[in-house]
Amino acid sequence: MKAIIAFFVLFSLTLGLQQVQAQSGKSYKEWLEENRGGKKTAAKAPAKSKAKPTKAATTAAAEPEPEAAPVLAPPSGTFRGTLACKDCQGIQTELTLSPGAKSSSGSFNMKQVYVGKPVDKSVVNSSGKWFLARGNKQNPDAVVLQLIPTAGDIDPMYFLQVSDSEVKQLSKTQDEISNAKNVSLKKL
Repeated sequence: MKAIIAFFVLFSLTLGLQQVQAQSGKSYKEWLEENRGGKKTAAKAPAKSKAKPTKAATTAAAEPEPEAAPVLAPPSGTFRGTLACKDCQGIQTELTLSPGAKSSSGSFNMKQVYVGKPVDKSVVNSSGKWFLARGNKQNPDAVVLQLIPTAGDIDPMYFLQVSDSEVKQLSKTQDEISNAKNVSLKKL
């Protein structure tokens, strides 16, 4: 009985920490370093040179900076598609996102049907909270949708918000998946 209670407490603590990390807008690694007291090493500024700047350097300085990534509306509505599956023909997924009080969070319901699996093991329903975070390893401006389940048998999931009408599945470490054919869900 003590083991069950300890497991429940540990699970609740882990879920709470995942939600706090998701709301922070930082990657899990950055959040973990910051909250464990780890210090990031700041890059030193280059030493100033007394030499005159070259023509190429002055031309580069005069060029305008690239435009920032377009601002996307927070995801909401129903997204559907078939995601890649290692041991089945595909995972037909329907994800419904409902906005919350803040525009960067809300709740979700998800139904996944594992095509080619026995009927009793082919449907997984889950629900929970979603949060938006900024950046991943490939793109510091990326908008990452983090699904933190509170009911159902799934692990946290991450999606890149490609547009207002498409989200693209990311790996468990929030990296883009390059070897899978089906990684996108499109808004209905």
